[in-house]
Amino acid sequence: MLFEFLLITWSAAGIVWWIIAWRLVLMTDRNGSATQDPHLPRSLSIFKPLPLLGDEGLQVEAVGLESFISQLDDNAELLLGIHEADRGVVSPFVERMRQKYPKACVRVIHRSRPDDVANPKIAWQKVLAPEARGDLWLWSDADIVAPPGFLLAACRDYERSGALMVTFPYVVRTFPSSLALLDALFVNAEFYPGVLLLRKLGQIDFGLGAAMLFARSDFENRVDCMEIGASLADDFVLGQKLSPVQIGSVTLTTTSSAVSGKDAVLHHLRWNKTVRWNRPLGFAARIFVLPMLGWLIYLILHPTQLFAWGGFLGLIQMEVFFAVNICRKVGCRIGVRNLLMVEMWSLWRVGVWISCWFPWPVNWRGQIWWGPRWTEREKETTLNMPEVVGESWGKDLPGNL
Repeated sequence: MLFEFLLITWSAAGIVWWIIAWRLVLMTDRNGSATQDPHLPRSLSIFKPLPLLGDEGLQVEAVGLESFISQLDDNAELLLGIHEADRGVVSPFVERMRQKYPKACVRVIHRSRPDDVANPKIAWQKVLAPEARGDLWLWSDADIVAPPGFLLAACRDYERSGALMVTFPYVVRTFPSSLALLDALFVNAEFYPGVLLLRKLGQIDFGLGAAMLFARSDFENRVDCMEIGASLADDFVLGQKLSPVQIGSVTLTTTSSAVSGKDAVLHHLRWNKTVRWNRPLGFAARIFVLPMLGWLIYLILHPTQLFAWGGFLGLIQMEVFFAVNICRKVGCRIGVRNLLMVEMWSLWRVGVWISCWFPWPVNWRGQIWWGPRWTEREKETTLNMPEVVGESWGKDLPGNL
């Protein structure tokens, strides 16, 4: 009877968390409230480095980039980093943006040589940083879509927060395949409610790669690019260097970038493994809201008991109900044909939680990581800084370089 009592208590804790998560999302305006101030209060540089695109082109990134370019005013610039190999692929988009937003200050930076740090995003940021002229810097992943008024609202949040950095959560609205739904469920139903709860609790000590806004001077005084360049979770480390961090009022959006089912699964595993490496205690604490683990053990021990099957199947349906409704609230529609995947996800996330405690590596853009920091490459390899060639349009910022 003790095991049964523990199962019921564990399940109750899981249900309470789902109710809290649903309420947090229900009471949150995902687009925040954009300020009506006519201009940005301080000069702003937005960093938008692109990964190697290849033949796939800007299928995911185009909408996100335009959402930022459309908001640029005389006090903001966007630094668009493009690999030389992708010049021909991206050029039509650049020309279209130039014609559509001729007054926007967009500076296109091309590079052809390899990265000089293990983290490819930081390798790009090191190239873009000397080109930036703004007092404030906004680092944001290329596939992130900003709602109207985001730049003004973000600067308002920064000025009012009293923090060294303001970071912003995001949700996934669309997914290209059933397996990519794993990403959407993790982000929308697990990650996003947790971030909303942290926002209510106060300041934090990590960043979220969707968007991180901070002062250039604080970055130059506190951050070593080689250190964050050797870190898998650069946003996490940057937030620790620029702590305290405040979670902003606006929620950004994106589309799952996983094209194939394999990509979706590997991305999902890498994400969870990264959290496990950087926040082991917090990752371990997730067990309190994973009662499915207990029901699986109980079902294996008592495969013929109706109580075991009832609790097991009932818990799955409860999690499906909350996950689907949370996704719907943030704008991610899950059709009937995907419900089986959601039910599988209820078991999948337990398996992922268990597997992340075992020593296996993750692959990120061709690099194999066995932990949160890269060490061997720094010891064995010295790479040249990339060759940089630039172009721009629109009115330039009054630089301070």
